[in-house]
Amino acid sequence: MPSVSFTTSGALGKSAIRQANERLLLDSIRRRPGISRAEIARQTGFSRTSVTFVVNRLIGKGLVQEQKSEGPSQTGRPPSELRLVSTAMMAVGVEISPPESRVVLVNLNGETLEFRSIPWKANSDVLLDEIKDAIRSLAGGRRSRRIIGVGVSLPGSVDKSAGRVIAAESIGWFGIEAGKRLSRGLPWRFWYDNNANLCALAEQWFGNPEANDFRYFVCIRAQGGLGTGVVMDGRILRGMSSAAAEFGHVMLYPDGRLCNCGNRGCWEQYASDAALVRAYRERTGGSAVAGTVNVTNEAIRIVDAALDGDSRSLEALRETARYLALGCVNLIAALNPQAIIFGEPFTRGWKLIEEDIRAELRSRVPPYQLSGLRLIPSRLGPDASMLGAAALVLNSFFTRFDHGREPSHPRKSSGVLMEAYR
Repeated sequence: MPSVSFTTSGALGKSAIRQANERLLLDSIRRRPGISRAEIARQTGFSRTSVTFVVNRLIGKGLVQEQKSEGPSQTGRPPSELRLVSTAMMAVGVEISPPESRVVLVNLNGETLEFRSIPWKANSDVLLDEIKDAIRSLAGGRRSRRIIGVGVSLPGSVDKSAGRVIAAESIGWFGIEAGKRLSRGLPWRFWYDNNANLCALAEQWFGNPEANDFRYFVCIRAQGGLGTGVVMDGRILRGMSSAAAEFGHVMLYPDGRLCNCGNRGCWEQYASDAALVRAYRERTGGSAVAGTVNVTNEAIRIVDAALDGDSRSLEALRETARYLALGCVNLIAALNPQAIIFGEPFTRGWKLIEEDIRAELRSRVPPYQLSGLRLIPSRLGPDASMLGAAALVLNSFFTRFDHGREPSHPRKSSGVLMEAYR
């Protein structure tokens, strides 16, 4: 993939400006299907001549199609509607997480075209080889040249430049070179990030419409541990070594339960899918939680039982929700977010626990910090990090002029408007 070029004076080169403008207009069309050339000019500040020049190039490349609108026009002529040719390019998203890993092929609109699931394997090499085969199966053949790239959602602390899993305690992965194993011999570019960050990115791209304009929010993923994706000023918070926002390992109780990370009393031990299963088994005399492969499925069964009226399941769910709220107190104090978005398994049982969470927050957080804060269940459910992996690729495609920098909020135009085509 070409990167942005600069002249010796430091100014953007002509080809880079052309690419920047094309991506800016493409993103305008993606965000507002059916937009007219005149509307693009008003929205971007481009002259109509420049918009026409760019749009014609995009039509010539097969990325955009134009058709006459049936609606009225102030000029007496019906305006033309511009839309992406959604199948012109495609992206692959991969989620690596128990109890099964998944690979999805999406079009430019983020719509799923094909899907594969890979049962969890204890041997990471075997698992990664099977995932690689699934990627090749979905993206190979005649469609290979139309693949933008592959986004991979990884568990735990991740070196996102190389796709190395530094530490995923809940599944026993340490120093796993997932990126090298997956990408070797394949022709596409790969992008990597951790599961929770990509849940947050998915919310930006595909989430609840009321969250479209949130620039400060936290997404909580409670499957296979407890992860938090934090967005500050429209960008994912990563830290010096991409290990920021590990709120799942913020301590709730100094002498609490032993965590897989080696510490005690981590939030993850009280508010994850495994914590829900433990709370339920304590009430039913079941054995202690062992392993993570089947925990997520068991947590979902407990939530479903609570929804059906089972008292012990409901007690376990409400206890876990209280601990979830305690951790959110820390999030609010540290980050002052506009919204906290809750993923599975809490989305599934949201109507049973929403008021418990709100009551706990009201008892511990000053009213001025709660004012305007939104608590929202994710509508993406268990697909969030998989879709976020695909969004990682799409984000690069629609903002390629910003190559090498952190993804910005996809609904906000972030480029400098430049007219240097001729």
